[in-house]
Amino acid sequence: MRFLVITLAIFVGFLGRSPQAAADEIRLCYSRWEPYAYDDGAGATGLAIDIARQAFETTGYSVSFTQMPHSRCHFGIRYGVYDGVLFESLKEVTVEPLQASKFGLINRVMVAVVRESYPHTAYEGPSTFEGANWLHVQGDDYPEKIISDSQMYPVDVGENAHGLLMLRKNYVDVVFRDLASLHFGSDAVREPAGLKTLLPAVDIEPFYLRLKTELAPVLADYDGAITEMIANGSIDRLYYKHLGFSQIAFNRYFSGSSQPTLPQDRLMP
Repeated sequence: MRFLVITLAIFVGFLGRSPQAAADEIRLCYSRWEPYAYDDGAGATGLAIDIARQAFETTGYSVSFTQMPHSRCHFGIRYGVYDGVLFESLKEVTVEPLQASKFGLINRVMVAVVRESYPHTAYEGPSTFEGANWLHVQGDDYPEKIISDSQMYPVDVGENAHGLLMLRKNYVDVVFRDLASLHFGSDAVREPAGLKTLLPAVDIEPFYLRLKTELAPVLADYDGAITEMIANGSIDRLYYKHLGFSQIAFNRYFSGSSQPTLPQDRLMP
């Protein structure tokens, strides 16, 4: 009964919202993911927010952003409240027909964080974590190579677990985190804390903007704008604004080939 009341409240809230004002207004839903998309109290901000906003506005569309749990974003799309989702994996199976952008809006860069005393200094394949206990947060999505690796032992915890604290206290040996949120999220490491990041990344997955299929012409305009933003340096300027270095430098960093230029307090030792 409680679930029914909550569901009805959500549905009534959706119905109470005004319909799309005009064909050139695009309504996007997103789940919080610092530093890519989050509400800082003054509205939606972040790297993905700024890229999408600039791309749509360049092509003559206004765009609005609403922060919601991911499942509720799709609920809203289904009932006509939103026109699409700001980013998600193409592995996501949706009830409503959606079309993905040509370019990944952001990459989820999964890295391993361990204590300084951990015997490995780089990620060298599954054998790097042989016999290790890794933090498995219920509800989080992990690459199959992590889930199926029989050489590690999962420690299952709730969604609000403080992974880095558990790592420091020796409850687990390995925590897998998105690289950008690790350095710039709400619990980012900003000073030496006895931890180290193993590079290169364990897994890299692009996340794409997706719109309802009837908005295919709008998505084509968006893709064209992104192509131009890549060519004229706009994407790199937004990377500098939010992360302090270019997209290319970020790619080189998580591949383990070089270090980007960043203030020391924004990189984990």
